[in-house]
Amino acid sequence: MLKNLLCSILSIGVLVLSTNASAALQDSWTFGLGGGWAHAFDHKIGTQYKFGNDTYTTSIQNDGYGIKTYAERNFKDWFGVGLGYNYIKDQKIVFTCENCRFRMEDHYNIVELYSRFAKPIDDKGSDVFFKIGPTYNWHSFNHETHSVWGGVAGVGVQYAFTPKFSIRGGYDYFYRAADRTFHPDDDRNTRIDQGLLYLSFQYTIQDEQHNAPVAKRTEKKSEKMIHTLDAGILFPFDSSVLSDEGKDAVSTIIKSSEQFEEPEFEVYGYTDRLGSDAYNAKLSQNRAESVSAEFANQGITTKVAQGKGKANPVTGDKCANIKSRKPLIDCLAADRRVEVVVTGKTSK
Repeated sequence: MLKNLLCSILSIGVLVLSTNASAALQDSWTFGLGGGWAHAFDHKIGTQYKFGNDTYTTSIQNDGYGIKTYAERNFKDWFGVGLGYNYIKDQKIVFTCENCRFRMEDHYNIVELYSRFAKPIDDKGSDVFFKIGPTYNWHSFNHETHSVWGGVAGVGVQYAFTPKFSIRGGYDYFYRAADRTFHPDDDRNTRIDQGLLYLSFQYTIQDEQHNAPVAKRTEKKSEKMIHTLDAGILFPFDSSVLSDEGKDAVSTIIKSSEQFEEPEFEVYGYTDRLGSDAYNAKLSQNRAESVSAEFANQGITTKVAQGKGKANPVTGDKCANIKSRKPLIDCLAADRRVEVVVTGKTSK
């Protein structure tokens, strides 16, 4: 029976450890208090002892009760460490002779230090678990106390009503709760193990960083938008005075930039290839500054306002074979432009 019980506890423990083990509440403290039914498993007891002229047969009245208290720390999602104290009482050692029978009560104090591995059931703290670790035990009998090192293996399940309040039901097997002699003239040691089936009530405290709501992190990416405005619409011929249509175009660009966080504006003016470099450079600069001034009138400061003259024509060789001035001016219209570059960040 004992062998089967230990195999069952260890089998459940292996199952818990092999199925994505994790405690439901990381970085938390759990405090518990409970009790239940205790049963003693004796080894080598039942031998005969001689007191005076009488020979006694010794046995254990195995059933009693146990009280349990513990504190646990969950360091990771899958791992915790606990420290517990167990008091087991109301079991009796019975001495029987031919014409007599008397009982002597004993009790156990068991301090356990254990590792706890759990598989979650929900996100409030409910789980099934396996525990294992060393114990230090005091066994008191006939006004004498003996201490011994032992071990604990246990399984259980807990149900959380809220992240703070829960109940736990479990079974702990304490190996070597006592290992001692029962007669001064007999050096035979008797090992007694204990099993405790218990129900406990728990209170859990999570660390402050886990109690606070976690703000969702939003990644940002940089984007660029280029607005190309026809100089023929923005300005009268050979002028840098911004038209009403030009002012409306600036308003439209500002409106479209609302999709960006902290947008920045750059303004570049261009001319066609007709005329001298110096003249075109000055005209394109004046037009860039005129558009930039309108941005300022509408509350926007531009990062750059620069004239680039004949640079970067967009017509290419399209107008190369046109000799008449009027058709050539019309063909080169696309080169006469103002570009507004808007850069900013948007959420991915």
